[in-house]
Amino acid sequence: MLWALHVSGAGDHPERVDWLIHGLHQPGRDLPTGFYDGAHGIAHALWVLGRPDEAVELVDRARAVDPDGLGGSLYGGLSGIGLNLLSFADRCDSAAYRDEADQIATTLYADGWRSASGPGPKRSTPLTSPPRPA
Repeated sequence: MLWALHVSGAGDHPERVDWLIHGLHQPGRDLPTGFYDGAHGIAHALWVLGRPDEAVELVDRARAVDPDGLGGSLYGGLSGIGLNLLSFADRCDSAAYRDEADQIATTLYADGWRSASGPGPKRSTPLTSPPRPA
């Protein structure tokens, strides 16, 4: 919500951002790692809201979580995490984030994820248009 308010021009709410960051540091707080449902999405929002140190701290915290079993979805899985890591690789000029994003892409490809709608058929040829009849 804070991100949406910011990008829509409805204003920044620093007191709410502080409240969010405070909540992230509460003991025993289990936070999903996904982009739409957890740490990677919050980190993205924090960066956009001008809190890059807290954003990087949260990305690093999320990277420490074992990704096995997350699936490939953009919502809460590896696709969203990989895209966020790629974004942070550029923002922070981080080879480690870029390497992890590449590893996620390789994993998704090996597991048969081909589109945003989920697993697709495995292909041994590149995705190109078929030749046109003469």
